[in-house]
Amino acid sequence: MKKYLLLLIIMASFTSCEKQLETFPTSSVAADAAFRNEGDFSNAVRGAYRAMLSASYYGGDLQGFDVTTDNLLISQEGRFSQQFRHDWAYNPNSGFGNYMAQAYRVIQNTNFILLNINVLEDGAFKNNMKGEALAIRALAHFDIARYFAKIPTQSSDAGASLAMPYVTVPDVNALPARITVTEYYTNLVLDLTEAVTLINADNGKFQIGKDAVNGILANVYLHMGKYPEAADAASAVTAVVGARANFVGIWNDTQTDDVIFKLQNDNTSNVTLGVPYNQTAGGIKDEYVPDYAFFQQYDAIDIRKTAYFETSLFAGNNYNHVKKWYSSTTTTSLGVVDAKILRASEVQLIKAEALSEIGGQDVAARAALDAVRSKRYTGFTTGSEVGSALKDAIAKERRLELAFEGSRFSDLKRKGLAIQRSDFGHFADGTGVPAVNKTLPVGDYRFQSPIPVGEMNLNPNMVQNPGYGN
Repeated sequence: MKKYLLLLIIMASFTSCEKQLETFPTSSVAADAAFRNEGDFSNAVRGAYRAMLSASYYGGDLQGFDVTTDNLLISQEGRFSQQFRHDWAYNPNSGFGNYMAQAYRVIQNTNFILLNINVLEDGAFKNNMKGEALAIRALAHFDIARYFAKIPTQSSDAGASLAMPYVTVPDVNALPARITVTEYYTNLVLDLTEAVTLINADNGKFQIGKDAVNGILANVYLHMGKYPEAADAASAVTAVVGARANFVGIWNDTQTDDVIFKLQNDNTSNVTLGVPYNQTAGGIKDEYVPDYAFFQQYDAIDIRKTAYFETSLFAGNNYNHVKKWYSSTTTTSLGVVDAKILRASEVQLIKAEALSEIGGQDVAARAALDAVRSKRYTGFTTGSEVGSALKDAIAKERRLELAFEGSRFSDLKRKGLAIQRSDFGHFADGTGVPAVNKTLPVGDYRFQSPIPVGEMNLNPNMVQNPGYGN
């Protein structure tokens, strides 16, 4: 995959006072010069995190996958950006090539770290560095597979279908082939289960630690339909759901309560995560607004309604603006906020869903669900849901909690559900212009993104996803 696996070792430090590695390895000889001491490895892992924050990855494109779902409706006053995604009109010439490329660059970064890990003396630093590299590599592969391949639980034929290449060596000239979904997810589990034995319990909020690895592993198991394993991995996470009073502060970066892992964004990196949703032009100019049917699911006593939305005028009309990624108290530019990757609330919802699927665990599943609900609603009292009603309640809370974070598409996909938008329009009261394309049916080939044409041309071992031609 020469074009998309070209090495992009971004050895940038997060602060100007830290050493920046000047040698960017493109071969094993150069790598020998680049990885000599602990400082070099620390710089390398910071480079991997920095690469994750790219606008093509966690800096916007991943969150932007929500525009393909029933969570959002295109605004008629916006620039019609990403309309091809919203209308499911993507093809090998336009789509998600930059996203795929950036995720593989992150993987390439980690593979150079792992290739040279034995430069370090045995001990805690080496173990933690290896654990971080394995975990980042697995997360990036997971983020690729959810959109470019089938998910194991999606359909009966998913396991034998083609996933993407699982790249474990930093060979920029390699032309790797796709492997099956079953093989691919097996590799995810191998990387994460090794990482969890090596990594520090706490590396701070801006790096992956043991809780983050267990949370990511729980999510992988959930996508595999391995529900007991998902529940166990989620139970191993020690972080608890943050207080209701601190929830709004998570999104303007005044609070880290509930946050397990996030990527630091600042005036230097200046990555605008909010761009897929809105801009400023004499007020908030929306690119996308919440589908009104979805917006109505947020109760007035739900703190998420305050944290995620603002209803106000633009060009003489009221809109329900998405403000989840809109501003931070630590930066000067709108949309430059920290990228929240994993929170304790998501882990509890994974645990709740996994337990509800096992059978005989409804009480425990509802307790995990209530760990989230009790911190979102004023005066919350536990419900009595069981069976399918409990599963529906968990699915609803997951959608409400993780809205505009990029998970809705893969959640519908892994459950084998259609995308169904409402008949409401784009104004705040549901009037206005509705979506032109409302339904992506179950089994539609567009649930798998196309392999970019450049990759198809450069790698003779690459196979295009069905529905997009050769």
